[in-house]
Amino acid sequence: MKLFIRKEPRSLALLSNGYVLVLEKSRISQSQQESKGGQPTAVVESMHETSLSDHGFVEVKTSMFNGLLGLICVNNYLFLGLITNVQKVAFPRWKVIEGGQREDIESIFQILNVEFYCLNSDCFDFALSDLSDHGTDKVSSEHPCADLKKLFSDGSFYYSRDFDLSNTLQERGLNNGLDYAIDNQDQKFIWNSNMISEVTQLRNRITALERSLFDGALFLTFVVRGFCKTILMADVAAPMTLTIISRISTENKENIFDLQGIDKQGHVANFIESEVIFANEKYIFAYVQTSGNVPLSWEVSEGQILHGKKIKLVEDPACFQVAFDKHFDALASKYGVVSVLNLVKPKSESQEILSNAYRKCADNKDVRLTNVEYGSDILIKQSHKLIYLLKQDIYEFGAFVYDISKGIYVSTQTGCLRISAFDSIERPNLVEKCVSREVIEVTTSELGGLEITSNFLSTHDKLWDDNKFWLGRLYHDNFKNLNKFKKVYWKLFSSSCRVSLYDPLHAHISKLMRKMRKEFTYQKNISIFAGTFNVNGRMYPDDIGSWLFPPSVDMGNLPDVYVLGFEEVVELSPGHMLSTDPYAKQFWEKKILGTLNSVGNKKFIQVWGGQLGGVLLLLFISESEYGKVKHLEGDVKKTGFGGMSSNKGAVAVSFTYSTTKFCLLVSHLAAGLENVDQRHHDYKTIVKNIRFSRNLTIKDHDVVIWMGDFNYRISLPNDEVRRRVSGNDYEALFERDQLNQQMIAGESFPYYNEMEIKFPPTYKFDPGTKTYDTSEKLRIPAWTDRILSRGDSVRQASYGSAENIIFSDHRPVFATFNSTVNVVDEKLKAKLATEIYERLTEQLSDLTDEERFTVLNSGELFPDKSESDEPVAPEIRKGRKLPPPSSAAKKWWIGSSKQVKVLLDVDPTKFMINPSRPVNPFVTDEEPFFVRREST
Repeated sequence: MKLFIRKEPRSLALLSNGYVLVLEKSRISQSQQESKGGQPTAVVESMHETSLSDHGFVEVKTSMFNGLLGLICVNNYLFLGLITNVQKVAFPRWKVIEGGQREDIESIFQILNVEFYCLNSDCFDFALSDLSDHGTDKVSSEHPCADLKKLFSDGSFYYSRDFDLSNTLQERGLNNGLDYAIDNQDQKFIWNSNMISEVTQLRNRITALERSLFDGALFLTFVVRGFCKTILMADVAAPMTLTIISRISTENKENIFDLQGIDKQGHVANFIESEVIFANEKYIFAYVQTSGNVPLSWEVSEGQILHGKKIKLVEDPACFQVAFDKHFDALASKYGVVSVLNLVKPKSESQEILSNAYRKCADNKDVRLTNVEYGSDILIKQSHKLIYLLKQDIYEFGAFVYDISKGIYVSTQTGCLRISAFDSIERPNLVEKCVSREVIEVTTSELGGLEITSNFLSTHDKLWDDNKFWLGRLYHDNFKNLNKFKKVYWKLFSSSCRVSLYDPLHAHISKLMRKMRKEFTYQKNISIFAGTFNVNGRMYPDDIGSWLFPPSVDMGNLPDVYVLGFEEVVELSPGHMLSTDPYAKQFWEKKILGTLNSVGNKKFIQVWGGQLGGVLLLLFISESEYGKVKHLEGDVKKTGFGGMSSNKGAVAVSFTYSTTKFCLLVSHLAAGLENVDQRHHDYKTIVKNIRFSRNLTIKDHDVVIWMGDFNYRISLPNDEVRRRVSGNDYEALFERDQLNQQMIAGESFPYYNEMEIKFPPTYKFDPGTKTYDTSEKLRIPAWTDRILSRGDSVRQASYGSAENIIFSDHRPVFATFNSTVNVVDEKLKAKLATEIYERLTEQLSDLTDEERFTVLNSGELFPDKSESDEPVAPEIRKGRKLPPPSSAAKKWWIGSSKQVKVLLDVDPTKFMINPSRPVNPFVTDEEPFFVRREST
């Protein structure tokens, strides 16, 4: 990256990998600025690299530039923040290439220094010169951004250009591009979000042709704060690395490091997310823990003892229960099940009171809480005591493990510890170190083939000690200068310091593209096949064509989308942390894909697969339609044993087909004839906790298809049910179907649709036969396996079961759907946008900066349609300056900007406006403007 400056008009230009951004203070009037929200505005445009010298730009060569931090307004001055010194400190993921060398896939850089350059004044250009000529004291005292420079240069800020550093490895996935990273970022961990957000929006406005160049530059730098480090094991034959990433949350803004409780939005101070990542050639492992202030309403007062602090509740727990619930709802939506470990100082009466209130709120929220009064010595020397208390959580939550050699997900982490402590970074870090060590040892022992050496464990402990040291120093530095740092954080996060970027050229192109939307947008119908099957822990080697290709499916034109849900793909063994057998998922993926591609003229690819315990969801899309699918992401939710076990639960996938949002789910709900309420509770739990990026819920999608083993039964005697099944009297049975009754009552699955059932109950059979259950339990036949849909854009076409696939105690169920989707022809859209861009830039190229600015801000720049219906730019006459738009006070047709006055010689007591005239006053009409009032 290179920086260029122009004295008149004052402008800064950034050149990176051949792409140039030119920024200058906006020339719009104060009244126009207020109409745009009152934020200071900078004008941005692109320019060819060779044109910089022609426009009077001179390169700044006093620093090396590594990236753009963003823009900020301080004391009415606009500044451009640039990263000027970095070092590589971590590489969580890597691969081995030819020759046995390691090639890093993901790199993390630590920011060592930043500089701020003024956009609208040369008062601070001393920063452009060699500091030896001026002295650092002068720069520090005179520059408005000196405190921000010191903040971002303290060594606690990090960034990566290879992946989304704001999210955990499990959340961000293994292979996602910049678009996905931008859409899925966790904004509370992005410290320069206020500075860089306008640059991100600029990327969304530019044409597709420019975007590839923009992405290749260094204009988007998303910065997190905390600690990052990777250690490469030196004493092992094959490469092995251990990484820690700790992210400090900005959710409490200016009170980030304060000693205070929860706010009304459920935010707390000192919230840190810590992730340990272990990688070798075969596996990559990740585990996440969180810590933060106790989420209650409390305050601190000085104690009688010197430097002592006393903590006390501000109000009754009932008063802040809502905020408490918000806090844990947010945690659950990201991490799954949350379990609290509250560290209480021994013999502290005030903390004991706080702990009791904490437990009361946790019980009301149904959150597991463990109070621990261990000091640091016990946590260090007798960590087994702590592990014993947390053993249930460790096994239930699992860990993220990916088998690199086989390309499969071995396990995912479905819950998280939330550690709370008062006035301490040390003790939460000690807990995290103990838990991390235990999880790695348990996981590697279950994987097999991995040996944890004493050197590995000592390296692991050293890495956590480094994490404690740097976070502790940061915490204490901030706490000692709390008021000073609050002012800095206010400056960094305040909306009044945010700079708007006005891009007149692309703003006009966007307006034109909205007007031309019909030219590249159309509707089409796609077909969807949905299937659910409880396979009873079996991997069936024979043909499953009768399920995937029922008579309702045209073999010459297979559906565009296949989504298949499985239940009980594995038998879950208690006491094992990795409760997912990866081979079952691999087996069904291969079998389904092979079956789909063995018939018809369509070729399918698997685009997503997710597993939670025994619940598996697979998504296949035809190659011709895959290009229209984007924003693909998944989520899971346990519901077994009160949300602690993965023997029951749901797996969901969300994606956008062009512009239509789809959500597809499979779930396995509570079993048992009498467990209707528990199934309803499972449904509500899934609806509440399944979340996607930007907090998208299930109901926020245009089309929802929900399938699975819902386990709803028929509330009739066994003999009567079997007799009516023999007589094909399904209508009478359906009237007593528990799910049907729940839906009619508006309880479970409100607003969902289900086609009439005309097939026999799908459960329970003697495996390998067509005979309903003859075991001792003699279960009543029932339609446990169902497929429901929701949305105006989807219509169910068929519903049935594959009665001849008999290896399981269930029968596979299928449904086909037709969905009307809005499709954007991306190629045509890009072509039209590029044509407009090229024509406008060509005609603007001969104008001066002043003329170009005036023309682009005229508001009249709209291309006409030629005879060939191709968009063309309007004719721009050089030197012509269009007047500003009209306002309530000034009309462009009134000379010298005088205020307009109109006098009508009409007596309002005798006449009124004619109500018979058209609303539009410019329409010619024979009716008079005024008519006489009727006498009263």
